[in-house]
Amino acid sequence: MDERRERAPRLRWGELGGYVVAGAGLVAAVTIGLFFTIGQPWGTINDAALLVMTLALAPVMLASYELGGRTPLLPARLALAGGIAAVVAWCVVQAAMILGVVAFDYANAAAGAYAIESVLEVLIGGWLIGAPLLAGSWLPTLPRWLGVASGLGFIGLGLGLLLGGLTHPLTYLGGIGYQVAFPLWGYLMARRFGSLRA
Repeated sequence: MDERRERAPRLRWGELGGYVVAGAGLVAAVTIGLFFTIGQPWGTINDAALLVMTLALAPVMLASYELGGRTPLLPARLALAGGIAAVVAWCVVQAAMILGVVAFDYANAAAGAYAIESVLEVLIGGWLIGAPLLAGSWLPTLPRWLGVASGLGFIGLGLGLLLGGLTHPLTYLGGIGYQVAFPLWGYLMARRFGSLRA
């Protein structure tokens, strides 16, 4: 009983994080469409929504770690630390881009800060593949495999941007996992954390 009581706050934060991933993902999907049809300020709003969506992954990572899985403790802790560090670093670069501190050249292969952000997307994608696959029996099949699809999306997006920018085929394919599968996964994870907390 004490363990469940100690776990509840982390699950509550994970639940909130999952809902924020889903909500910000919906905003990002709408605003990217508006940006391509109307233009600014929708591109900046989209960039901010992606920042919020990605940052909200950190409490989901912590709640997933709390529930455990098939990974020994030390590798699980390293994966959690690496995943959260990648999320935070990605958000710092994204915020710098939104504020105009760094510039991204979307037409060409990612370089500079844009390349750093793309590599971080690949690292986040690695966590999204590994953590759901190795999660314990607490994670049902659909969110487990939707997490893998989300991770593949992050990796495809990052690699596509590194190889050729926005027009690379991997960028398009990865974008589906990033902007469609990932918000859906966040919603399902939020529901799961809520049911386990209750």
